[in-house]
Amino acid sequence: MVSDSEVRTGVFICDCGKKIADVVDVEELEQEAARLPGVCVARRETYSCSKAGLRDIKEAVSEHSLNRVVVAGCTPRTHERLFRTALEESGLNGSQFEMVNVREQCACVHVEEKASATRKALDLVRMGVAKAALLQPQERVEVEVTPAVLVIGGGISGLTAALSVARGGSPVKLVEREEGLGGQVARLHTLYPTGESAKEFIEERIRAVEEHAGIEVLTRAVVRDVDGPVGDYRVAVEQDGRTSQLNVGAVIVAVGAQELRPADTSDYDGLRVITQLELEQALEEGRVQACQVVMILDGADEANYSPVSAAAALKNCILVKRANPASEVSFCFADLDAGLGRTEVKEARELGVRFVKYDRRQPPRITGGVVEVFDQLQTEQVSLPHDLVVLALPQVPQDDAESLARKFRIPVDDRGFFLEPNTRLRPGTYVPEGVFVCGSAHYPSDVQESVFQGYRAAARALRYLSEGRIVSEGPPARVVETLCIGCGTCVESCPFQAISMVDRDGALNLSSIDESLCKGCGNCTVVCPAKAIVMEPYTDRQLIAQIEAVLAEKPDGELRSIGLMCEWSGYAAADLAGAEGRQYPPQMRIIRLGCSARFDPYLVLWAFLRGADGVLLGACDPGMCHYVGGNERAEARVEGLRKMLKEAGFDPRRLHLEWFRPDDAEKFVEVVKEFTDEIDYLGSAGIR
Repeated sequence: MVSDSEVRTGVFICDCGKKIADVVDVEELEQEAARLPGVCVARRETYSCSKAGLRDIKEAVSEHSLNRVVVAGCTPRTHERLFRTALEESGLNGSQFEMVNVREQCACVHVEEKASATRKALDLVRMGVAKAALLQPQERVEVEVTPAVLVIGGGISGLTAALSVARGGSPVKLVEREEGLGGQVARLHTLYPTGESAKEFIEERIRAVEEHAGIEVLTRAVVRDVDGPVGDYRVAVEQDGRTSQLNVGAVIVAVGAQELRPADTSDYDGLRVITQLELEQALEEGRVQACQVVMILDGADEANYSPVSAAAALKNCILVKRANPASEVSFCFADLDAGLGRTEVKEARELGVRFVKYDRRQPPRITGGVVEVFDQLQTEQVSLPHDLVVLALPQVPQDDAESLARKFRIPVDDRGFFLEPNTRLRPGTYVPEGVFVCGSAHYPSDVQESVFQGYRAAARALRYLSEGRIVSEGPPARVVETLCIGCGTCVESCPFQAISMVDRDGALNLSSIDESLCKGCGNCTVVCPAKAIVMEPYTDRQLIAQIEAVLAEKPDGELRSIGLMCEWSGYAAADLAGAEGRQYPPQMRIIRLGCSARFDPYLVLWAFLRGADGVLLGACDPGMCHYVGGNERAEARVEGLRKMLKEAGFDPRRLHLEWFRPDDAEKFVEVVKEFTDEIDYLGSAGIR
């Protein structure tokens, strides 16, 4: 009979065909793993993830009464859930499984350094076994999905999504901040490239939405706050000064984009110098009387160039010429998209539209009654007389896009448009948020693209609701009641309002965590002064055990660095580097963390005290943290720690925080190489 306290670990080492075995001495790995504390069986598998491999693991669990399993193979981001499911089928709690990343983060990136790769693989296995010994069985958190959808934004993409969801049988709440529905399409004259009336097109869809019994439309309304767990959002919406709460299971963000406001130096006056949207409205109302029109396609820089704006500008040049063939129309541009319709370009030329290409470094200047510009096509300075100048400005995110992104934890790109993380690059324990983005909130999109994205978002939302309930693979943080001092620091630190203080016997209150709201960022575990909050599988004991395992077998004279990597960014980038076969020095041992909010200065100090020569921290880019500012908290802690180390006479260059994108393997490799070179230059930290 095996006691619950006795650790019995099985280690299964995967050849992965030959991807691992051709680089790492797997036989030595098997022998060394068998000698580690608590290991009852160490076995080599050709493919651990195959049916035969999974069967062998299940049989070993039964035969050896295993209560911990470690698989040394590929990345946990793709296979962790598979192994956990298999172990649960054999009666073992899936949370007592640890996966060691020997393929992507060792064998694939140290192909020419087989001896070093084998030493690193041994360390990784030691780390996995040490952590596994401390893993505790956890119960999954289940949340019922509320069968309703909130659509934010009443433009063409939002209207399409709302109508599609409602026709799919789910009730919809449509929130629009403006007086009426329709978004930018309602302000257009015609659509590109079909030429149909924008007014007729959008009004038909608005009527369909307003007449559908399953859609409640709230205009002049804005989202003020978001609460509740994934699948059961409680959204506070303010309308005409009154706030109400909407309970929904999924959210579709379709807030669109807006035309960039003209710069103060643009000579914009709304009369002789207008924007493209204002031209659209003038065309719709038949108010364009100008005989000399200069259209300036302004992307400000290459990053802001919008094919949608370019297509609309070309369309409007044609419309002006059609309305008045005698008019002079000039189209000034720095770039034109190769995909721009050749038919439209040809028609514009045949109608007499003059194409003027300018250098971004020398943009057109509006001076009095002419536009001065150097025409690169004619290689001469030209003066274009005008009685109307149209500024075709790029599309930019809405003013409240950043606020919405934070409320719904949606990452944004460098310009502020919403991003949708690559599914392949998400952690294996990722739980879908039920938040979907469509239309120009993603990037400037034409009407056809926006409609398509609206249908796509609706289909995904309906599928999400059809699941009925959400099961979280990642256990929430929990409070050790005997250690809690009732200070309330954790309440202020939680970005998800998952922590509150409750009364208990005695003078001190007790911290309480709502497990349905906790997302597992780990910030509370770091700020708690009594260390009374723990979070599997990233407890202090587990992380310290991994650090100890890395440094316990460090050969004299060999430099060793530790990488603490957020699994959304640095860890994912490391995996991608392995998948692409990018090579980097083998001195670094990577420890996976759920979020950079879990970067604890005490863990870093412990690593240095135990002999680490450098510590590299990898976090998401600013604005892209999936846990509302975990990277910002990490940055503040690292800066404070670097200052303290410097004051103590310890070189702060040994500690470095870097921003990573999950799809930027090249940068990850460059940073690791540069950091390794820095540590080589500094030499041993000399503390141990």
